[in-house]
Amino acid sequence: TINDILFIIDDKIVSKEEVEKYNPKDIETVTVLKDKAATETYGEKGKNGVIIIVTKKYLEKKKK
Repeated sequence: TINDILFIIDDKIVSKEEVEKYNPKDIETVTVLKDKAATETYGEKGKNGVIIIVTKKYLEKKKK
C-alpha cells in the first residue's frame, strides 16, 4: 500500500502526509525506486518502493 512506501524529500525520510503538504510547483524532480534498486539503496526500509522528491529550493541551496 501507499503507506508502506518510503518517502524521501530533500534527503530526509518523511511521512506520506508530509509529502501531501508540498505544492507540486515547488518540486524539481521525482524519482521512483522499486525492487532491487530500492532495497540495495535503502535496505529493508525500501522493500515496498521508494519515492525520492527533490524540491527546487533544496536544489538551489545545494548549488551554492
